[in-house]
Amino acid sequence: MNIAQKYRSSSKELSKPISLTVSAMLLALSIVLGYFANLSINFLGTNVIKIGFNVVPIVIVAMLYGPVPASIVGACSDIIGYMLAPKGAYIPGFTISMILIGTIYGLSFYKEKITLKRVIITELIVSLFVNIMLGVTWFTLFYGVPFTRALTIRGLKELFDIPLSIIIYFSMYKLLMRIPETKRILKTEN
Repeated sequence: MNIAQKYRSSSKELSKPISLTVSAMLLALSIVLGYFANLSINFLGTNVIKIGFNVVPIVIVAMLYGPVPASIVGACSDIIGYMLAPKGAYIPGFTISMILIGTIYGLSFYKEKITLKRVIITELIVSLFVNIMLGVTWFTLFYGVPFTRALTIRGLKELFDIPLSIIIYFSMYKLLMRIPETKRILKTEN
């Protein structure tokens, strides 16, 4: 399935009540996890390191329904999460990052056989391009954190985060495949 087909198929998920319901429930879970299940660490005088699990529900939406619903859930999670518990100024760059995270995972996982290799490659792409490159850009532009300091801190965070995310996402896929309904949804086009 090529990218255009994935977008078309994923867009059709928005007209299905079950897809909307599950996506809304996972959006709510993402917001709750973003509020309660995260840890911000002050490192080298900056609060650049945030370890959280709010992306996990977005990855599940990406697996089940593709890049369009996952991008919407990612954006809504960031915006609603900020409105419910603002910490500093709203930074639209992080909303863009969440949209890209939903898009990348959706394009990689939707209607595909999810292997450990696919999870590793996808996680490396998200970590390097979205979490490190864009994350450093947003912190430098909006918080005035020096580029080299932000890059060092974000890089160290990702060294910890990459293996953890790979384990979580691959294990989550294996667990989802044990549920008959999600096994039907996750069937591949291969």
